[in-house]
Amino acid sequence: MRRLVQTFLKIVALTLICALSAPSVAFARPKPQNPETIHRKIVQRGIGNWVCVEEANGILLTGRVTTIEEQAFGMQLENYPDITMIRYTDVVRLRNLSSSGKAAAIWTAASVGAFVVIALVMHHEFEKNKPTLPTNPTMPAWP
Repeated sequence: MRRLVQTFLKIVALTLICALSAPSVAFARPKPQNPETIHRKIVQRGIGNWVCVEEANGILLTGRVTTIEEQAFGMQLENYPDITMIRYTDVVRLRNLSSSGKAAAIWTAASVGAFVVIALVMHHEFEKNKPTLPTNPTMPAWP
């Protein structure tokens, strides 16, 4: 059983090393979207929703959509009271900032899985190295 646990831990460690060292698609630069697509996405999200906008010059803006026009939309940036107008042609990428149930489910499942694995390993190690009490000496016979 000990050998099985050691093998399992080695596989988990190797998997984590490979996952962290391999180049990921997440680091790839997103394809620029056309202004019509950005306009459609802004209209779908609607006024009052939070978005993150990446502009062509590399600036990231996070805020709430306040107005939607034909050539631009207005955002109230986080911790800034004024409305900032952003043209659809300047936007390279648009992300939604609402909390995703899918992401929460993934994090919850990963946390529970990690907890179960750690609990099983700890239980196994405890059972293997369980402390034993010394035996009581026999009482001497009285003459």
